[in-house]
Amino acid sequence: MSKSLSWNDLNCSIQPWIRIAIDSMGFETMTPVQASTIPMFSGNKDVVVESVTGSGKTVSFVIPILQKLFQDEENNCKLKKGHFFALIISPTRELSSQIQSVINSFLSYLPEDKTTVHSQLLVGTNSASVRDDLNDFFDKRPQILVGTPGRVLDFLKNATVKTSSCAMVVLDEADKLLDVTFEKDIESILNFLPKQRRTGLFSATLSSAGADIFKTGMTNPVRISVKSKMSAPGSLKIHYMTVKPRMKLQLLVSILKDIRYKKCIVYFPTCVSVTYFYSFLKYLGENSLLNDDLHIYSLHGKLQTSSRMTTLANFVDTLSSAVLLTTDVAARGIDIPDVDLVIQFDPPTDPDMFLHRCGRTGRANRNGKAITFLNEGREEDYVHFLRVKNIQLDEIIPDAQPIDGFENRFKKWVLHDRARFDHGIKAYVAFIRYYSKHSASSIFRLASLDYIGLAKLYGLIRLPRMPEITRNIPQDEIPEAGWLIESPINLDEFSYLNKQMELARIQNLDKSKEVSDKRKLKSELKKKNMAWSNKLEAKESKVNRKQKLAAKRKAIEEKISQEGSGEDSATEEDWKELVRKNKRKKTSSAVQGNFADL
Repeated sequence: MSKSLSWNDLNCSIQPWIRIAIDSMGFETMTPVQASTIPMFSGNKDVVVESVTGSGKTVSFVIPILQKLFQDEENNCKLKKGHFFALIISPTRELSSQIQSVINSFLSYLPEDKTTVHSQLLVGTNSASVRDDLNDFFDKRPQILVGTPGRVLDFLKNATVKTSSCAMVVLDEADKLLDVTFEKDIESILNFLPKQRRTGLFSATLSSAGADIFKTGMTNPVRISVKSKMSAPGSLKIHYMTVKPRMKLQLLVSILKDIRYKKCIVYFPTCVSVTYFYSFLKYLGENSLLNDDLHIYSLHGKLQTSSRMTTLANFVDTLSSAVLLTTDVAARGIDIPDVDLVIQFDPPTDPDMFLHRCGRTGRANRNGKAITFLNEGREEDYVHFLRVKNIQLDEIIPDAQPIDGFENRFKKWVLHDRARFDHGIKAYVAFIRYYSKHSASSIFRLASLDYIGLAKLYGLIRLPRMPEITRNIPQDEIPEAGWLIESPINLDEFSYLNKQMELARIQNLDKSKEVSDKRKLKSELKKKNMAWSNKLEAKESKVNRKQKLAAKRKAIEEKISQEGSGEDSATEEDWKELVRKNKRKKTSSAVQGNFADL
């Protein structure tokens, strides 16, 4: 044991009951960030703390808050009604809930002769409104508030909440809180609070926040940066695998079956892809194609808060092997015991998020492995891109063989219900939209995507009509009518299992046929009833248009011939190509999808 990291050598005094809590909770020694931060933040210093993920930052601000709270117990713990002492803000409900549980773990060791201390969680839920939070606040009179920016701001806007006694503020995952997503809410919250307060900013990637940290009103803060040569902790091993897009799901299934792990988190790019692949993996599990004792959970930002909290709790409490399919909503700060494997199905659009994802394993010096899937080709340059950020990735050569009949089983599952077919298309389009927003755009380019292989990954039976596909795939490589199966199906007869959805589809189909028939009949009647003189005029007009087009073509060819005289004839362009170029310039670059023909 290093003497400098012994709790006995902590360079400040802490309450005896807090020390008992530390020993009882198994914190044998301090981490470097705790040894550096606790004395500063317990004193009268604002702190800006940057330390690798899993290094104990939460305890670094919970202990100073409790210590300051009991330094003047009479004044701080027995606050007037409507007042509070400390505020902790984090970007997600899950992280706020975790911080709340850490505080409650410490408070469970509070002696009976001490003034009772409460902590209140302020996060948006469907079951509790701001009015409910206010009722709990005045009933329990908590000294510490923990919450997400939106709900905290709504809470502080109520005139009955008094902020003048707030002495300490913590922004956890501060780089996220100070970006455009939460910036205005954070500024509004800080304007409610007294200027004479202690402020702490904590994150694993705080350097990306830059000068934004000074918007928090800190005065002469102490910057604490605890880094190693590697941006990740030494107990975390980060790997990558290069794989063909269509093989990604098979590779994931092979890893989940063959690698030994206690708990695994799999990160997907979008919410819709989480629910889509979760449904299919559950189907595989129910048909004994995954390990029988494997529990599968899904978590993303579009779920209700109560569902998210329940899912996370079930994943934490599961004693057997478990897999959590999720998005970046569970990438920051979440500390789940026994997570020893993290898989990134696709790299994140924000490079800083890469390390946050990996950091869900290998925490507190426990061994962990993180694996990232990279598409063969240009995406392999991402490895060199991360090395510039001091993140070292080692390659693993996939030894998993293609699973017999896997793609046919996937297609059969999709064709069983039109809802799955629709879901797969939405997930496919959402991924392309996600891919187009990648910050490392020189590596992750729409032009280099394997659109057909990607479609097979998502179980599509037909390519959707999208400008990205027509622009980036040669026409001779696109299957006939976009079909990806040998025997195209009649989409008009492809039904939903849900009876209400199927009834609505049939009604819409009948309406569209009726409209189509009416338009066709109207067009035929118009032609039939057209006067002979109008027909003659139409014919003459057609001849005139041809003559004008021929004259225009001749003029363009003469112009090209004059401009190209004395130059290599290879530089000449067909006049039709000029027209095409003009049309392409007018084409929007936005990601679109047209499914009218499906």
